[in-house]
Amino acid sequence: MKNSKQFYFKMPNKKALGIEDYIIADSNNFAFDLIVKILKGETDFGLISGPPYSGKTHLSKILIKNARNYKTLYFDRDYQNILDRLETSDILILENIDKVKHNKSEQDLFHIINFSKENNKKLLMTSRKPISEIDLNLEDLKSRLNSILEAKIKEPDDQLMKLILIKILNDKQLKINPNVIDFLVSRLERSYESINLFIEKIDNFSLEKSKKITIPLISDLLK
Repeated sequence: MKNSKQFYFKMPNKKALGIEDYIIADSNNFAFDLIVKILKGETDFGLISGPPYSGKTHLSKILIKNARNYKTLYFDRDYQNILDRLETSDILILENIDKVKHNKSEQDLFHIINFSKENNKKLLMTSRKPISEIDLNLEDLKSRLNSILEAKIKEPDDQLMKLILIKILNDKQLKINPNVIDFLVSRLERSYESINLFIEKIDNFSLEKSKKITIPLISDLLK
């Protein structure tokens, strides 16, 4: 008898990115406050730094969705030829600026910041690294970034970790017993990336095994 491979159907990920879906805690409240300040006109410039999967893009989407009276431009890593489009925009969002040296875009970013300041544009940037740790060659760009308000997102505590697990599982349309959540909180590394990657892994594992996500199943995967 030939070996057969298990086929399965994976439910779509209905990722909730509204303002009501953002979980606010001590580790990320300054970043959320920065978005509110930009929307209220209390500040025009800011940078949100935080580890992968920490919700930086979620905050960017909140700004875009709620800035209804503004024309917004969103860019991720490709910053060339932005200046021509900046003139007709009100808010510019630049993701992953910690990659500018790798992408040879330091000069572009420097001009974008200057243009935004000189023309009263609003500018939000995100980075996986704090400003002090971004690798840059251009000294003028370092100076510009150091003058900008930075809101850092820290790794989650146990309570936030539990809420994030629930949200990710809901986004994936997965229903599991609350005791499974407690089991995961007690065993997973306290990082946004570890949480997201493990949920993806256990989701695929449960589908391959045609089993529900339970503590025994998770234990098998953790062996």
